[in-house]
Amino acid sequence: MRFRTLDFIASQPPAPTPMRSRTAMLLCLTAALLGPAGLRAQGLVAIQNYSADFKTEQPLTFSFTGQGGYDSLSYKATSPLVQSFESWYVQGGFGAYYTEVDRTTPWAFSLDTSIIHYLDGGPAFDDTFYNARGTFNFEHRFSERLKVSNNFYLTYGVEPNNAFGYGGSTTLWNGQYLYGFNNFNVSYAWTPRFSTTTSYTVDGITYEDDVIGNAEDRLSHLFAQQFSYAISKRTSLALEYRYRMTNFQNQRGKDFRSHFALAGVDHAWSERMSGSFRAGAEMYENDRMSKTSPYAEGALNYAVDRHTMVRWFAALGFNGAELAAFNSRYGVNTGIQVSHQITKRLSANGSATYAYSQFENGGGGGDVEEHSAILSTGIGYQLLENLNLNANYSYSLLQSNDALREFDRHRVSLGATATF
Repeated sequence: MRFRTLDFIASQPPAPTPMRSRTAMLLCLTAALLGPAGLRAQGLVAIQNYSADFKTEQPLTFSFTGQGGYDSLSYKATSPLVQSFESWYVQGGFGAYYTEVDRTTPWAFSLDTSIIHYLDGGPAFDDTFYNARGTFNFEHRFSERLKVSNNFYLTYGVEPNNAFGYGGSTTLWNGQYLYGFNNFNVSYAWTPRFSTTTSYTVDGITYEDDVIGNAEDRLSHLFAQQFSYAISKRTSLALEYRYRMTNFQNQRGKDFRSHFALAGVDHAWSERMSGSFRAGAEMYENDRMSKTSPYAEGALNYAVDRHTMVRWFAALGFNGAELAAFNSRYGVNTGIQVSHQITKRLSANGSATYAYSQFENGGGGGDVEEHSAILSTGIGYQLLENLNLNANYSYSLLQSNDALREFDRHRVSLGATATF
C-alpha cells in the first residue's frame, strides 16, 4: 500500500475498528471510533487514511522517482516575516512498500523519502529540503471477539500540504518540521450486536526553526471510549467519549484540554458505498477561556465503479495549530479525492481541501477569520509495466483579514516513477 498525502478516509477492514485524529512536538493527534460493516470512523480534523488495506497482498516493492517543475508562492503583503519566491526545482525520491495479509495478524509498512532542490533559490530557510514519510500498521485477532490494532505514522517534511489538510501544521510555509502520531486500540464484541473500542492516541509536531518552534511545538494525548450497537448488518449506532490534552513545549499558557460527547452512525449502503458520521459537543478550555461548541465529523467512501473511487471527509471543531497570538481556533475542514482509471494505461486524479478558521483574540489585536484551500490534479501514464509517467498541478490559496498572511501558490511538476 502506498501512502498518499490526500488519501483521506480509511478503506474498509473486516470488522468494527477505530481510527485516529489530530493536533501536534514529536507525536500527536486525535482518534478512535469503530464502525459496522467494517467501517472506520475518525477523530477531529485528522480524518486521513493512515491504515493499510489488509484485503490486498502487497509484495515488497521498491520505487524510484524523479521529477522537475516550477513553484511560485506569492504573499499579498510585503513583510520580513514572510517571503514570496518563484523557482524551478528538481526532486528525486525512493520508496518501499509491503503488506502481509494474514488472517490472524496482518501488517504493513510504507516508506517514502525525497530531496527537493530549488534552482533559483528557495523560500527563506534554505534551497534544499528533505521529505520522508513512514507508516507501520498491524492488527492481531486474539479471538473472534477480541482484536487489537496499532497505526503509526511519522513524517519529516516542509510542505504545509502534508499536514494542513487535517489541522496538524501551520497554513504558512514555515520550514522543515517533524510530525507524527500513534494510535493503539482494543475492540471487543460482547455480543453479536454490541461492541466496545478503547483507544489511546499520541501525536505531535516540532519545527526545525526555533522561532516557529517556540510558538508551535506541541504534544497531544487523546483517550477515547466508544460503544457501538449494530441494528442491522449494514448499520451501527455509536456513543463515544473522548478526552484530549495538548501541551505546548514552549508556550505553557496555551495548553488546552477538550472533552467530547458524541453520538453517530456507521452505515454501508452497499459493498461499494459506506460512511461514518459523528456529532455532539466539544468542551474546550485553557487557562484563559472555557467554551462549549458543536463538534461533528464525517467520512464517506464510494467506489463508483471498478475504475472510479471517491473519498470525502469533513470535521468541525477546535484546532491546536497557530495559537501563538490567539486563545482558540475553531472551524471546519473538508476535503474530497477522486481517482479514475481512464484506460488500462492512463489514469487521472483530483482533490480539493478547504478549511475555514475563526481565531479568537488572545489579547492586543482583533479576531481573525480565514479561508484556505488546496486544489490539485494529475494524470499518470503506464509507459512500461514498471515505469509510470506523471504530470501534476496544485493551487493553494489563503484569504484572511490579516493581510500579512494572505498568499496564493502554483506548483507544476513532470516526472516518472519506476517500481521493482
